[in-house]
Amino acid sequence: MSTTSDTVQMSIALPASLAKDLRQHVPSRKRDRFVAQAVARELQRLRLQEALEASAGAWQDADHPELADGPAIDRWLAEGRASFDTSRSSEA
Repeated sequence: MSTTSDTVQMSIALPASLAKDLRQHVPSRKRDRFVAQAVARELQRLRLQEALEASAGAWQDADHPELADGPAIDRWLAEGRASFDTSRSSEA
């Protein structure tokens, strides 16, 4: 979160019930930070959603025949783990 030296004051409108809940649950001196954190979380969620939508379809099964079925995946994992174990033992 940014410091107060680089903040911008904004005027926003909230539904009355939401404003009432905010006042009830968040002390007045903590509301700015609370709202800023909530907005930051929601913006992060939106960015993640956009990234997921942009990457949809990037994985093609035809590009990864080594992962075609359960036994193939098991072999791929075993090979990867074996190469990791080999590289670690050569460091010792």
